[in-house]
Amino acid sequence: MSGKAKNDQAKKLEKQVRKRAKQKRKDIIKAALAILLALLMVGIAIAPAFSETLPQQHRVNDLIKEDNFLLEKMTSSLDSMLISDYMLSAAEPGSVKATGILPVSGMSFAEVDVDMEKMIEYIEQNYYKEVDSETLIEGAYKGMLDVLDQHSTYFSQDEYDDFITGLSGEFTGVGASISAGSEGYIQVVAPLKDSPAEKAGLKTGDLIVSVDGESTLDWTTEKAVSVIRGEAGTPVTLGVEREGTVGTLDVVIVRGVIVLSTVSYEMLTDQIGYVEITQFGENTNDEFDEAMADLMNNDVHKLIIDVRNNPGGYLNAAIHVSDYFVEKGKIIVKEELSGGKTQVFRANREKVPAEVVVLVNEGSASASEIFAGSLQQTGGGIVIGTNTYGKGTVQTPYDMAYAGAIKLTIAEYVLNNDYHVDGVGIIPDVMIKLPSEAEYQAYLSYVPMNETKAKHKGEISLNVYGAQQRLNLLGESLTVDGKLGYNTEAALKRFQESHNLKANGVLTIETAEAIKSAADSLFDGRRDLQLEAALSHLQQ
Repeated sequence: MSGKAKNDQAKKLEKQVRKRAKQKRKDIIKAALAILLALLMVGIAIAPAFSETLPQQHRVNDLIKEDNFLLEKMTSSLDSMLISDYMLSAAEPGSVKATGILPVSGMSFAEVDVDMEKMIEYIEQNYYKEVDSETLIEGAYKGMLDVLDQHSTYFSQDEYDDFITGLSGEFTGVGASISAGSEGYIQVVAPLKDSPAEKAGLKTGDLIVSVDGESTLDWTTEKAVSVIRGEAGTPVTLGVEREGTVGTLDVVIVRGVIVLSTVSYEMLTDQIGYVEITQFGENTNDEFDEAMADLMNNDVHKLIIDVRNNPGGYLNAAIHVSDYFVEKGKIIVKEELSGGKTQVFRANREKVPAEVVVLVNEGSASASEIFAGSLQQTGGGIVIGTNTYGKGTVQTPYDMAYAGAIKLTIAEYVLNNDYHVDGVGIIPDVMIKLPSEAEYQAYLSYVPMNETKAKHKGEISLNVYGAQQRLNLLGESLTVDGKLGYNTEAALKRFQESHNLKANGVLTIETAEAIKSAADSLFDGRRDLQLEAALSHLQQ
């Protein structure tokens, strides 16, 4: 046999080996897809049954335990690839509907397998770049979950490992919850208290447009998490677009070990206690019990509970904390599942005899909305701050062994009085907005108050103009014209009285310095208008 013939025979044999290996991979992929489809439909079909048969404590801890919202928001919808748009129908168990390439009705698993095999083969043979079956089938997994809602998703094995690591309460990173944002970029839901992200100046609402110089356009939250995370002590630069600023800000954050201690407390006055819950985590129940025991031993009957920038956490923790303040027997929250089934959680203990104010903001999400809303809707307390995030669904993860995992939305939270949180959030009883970034930028352009002589009624000066600007920022509604007229004089008297100055309506040097300091305090962390409003309410 010639050398050429031997070479041709070897190539032919190699081609046959590759073909057999390829067919074997396809068989495995087909089986995996069928298993996933079956699991999804079985999971949806039996969820109502589980909700009715499991003991309540197991139901809270195991089946309907909401995953840590910090990581839940990091794992919102994934980009679907070419094979997408599968959707399971809970109303027709055993059927698969499709809104994309496949026929829309009456399909068996066998038919799905055949069409999937044809589709994969066609793509592999005709796509202009090299692509393998494993990549395509993972895209199909992602696409199936992607068509459901933004919180149902598929995890690759690496993504699921990251997810589980975060649930442990300790992880390495920057310490911020993120979600899919506007215009295809990643948005910050909230930086965690005392985290590297907060210390570096990252803010709720920031749009992350780049990481270490690489654009985040069309990134999934999973990719953002994997790139932003890294070894403790290493830096990462986030390119951020922020409301009220022009251009991109570079925020350099040194990664650290994030340990989630979720509850802190103190006495603000002899009668008013303050409790901050940064997240509803694994240890929150015990930590909150300890705080309440100490506060009650100090005869505290007025409480401020702060869940601002609390991205959520475990449902059972939110219920546990709410149970202190909701009248026994009233609904804390109920879950509306498929098939019209509901699971109701009611207050079981005697209500603590305390007047309560809950502080919230746009970074309060998920479990923190359940807590704040349960008190608001049952009369257990009032809510002060700004409108919350508006996430009111529950997800449960399912580990598919070495094929990754899925996280499926199985219920919606509904509060007492049938109040739906999802997409709405908690609307505060008392709306108090903190100064925005745009207001801060405007404040930097205020007229300086450098004149060294007192100004009296009828005089016009830059000091008066600057005082009018700052007094308006502090709550007045003056015409800013630089003239010390009747209204400006009255505003000066009010300010002087509240700051223990001689209330004569004269813009003295001392008064001018006090006005500048008071305005500065709105932006440098010395004043918290929402906390002040809570204190004022409880002291009435």
